Amino acid sequence: MIKRIARAAAVVFVALAGLGAAQRWVEQVTIDGDPVLRGLPKDAIPAIDRPRFVPATQATFVADEEPVIGLVAGDDARAYPTWLLNAHEIVNDHMGGRAIAVTW
Repeated sequence: MIKRIARAAAVVFVALAGLGAAQRWVEQVTIDGDPVLRGLPKDAIPAIDRPRFVPATQATFVADEEPVIGLVAGDDARAYPTWLLNAHEIVNDHMGGRAIAVTW
């Protein structure tokens, strides 16, 4: 089903925004003397707010076997490759006249 959606999709998501500036591990607190660490500070992974798409026939950067999140609303079909979502985790988009959030 996902492969069919990706192939039939009129457009495929293209990520243009990069990760936020490189962040160091930050010591937050200690528990029993051991530091509790986090990899990135709050809001360090930017959402995609204005996604751009290419026709599925031009999406040579997505292999047929790669997983995507596929959405269809009426005649509008979109594929969001999960490997692109790894760096952003959320895409704020509009589809079928409604605001949507694609999360990973």
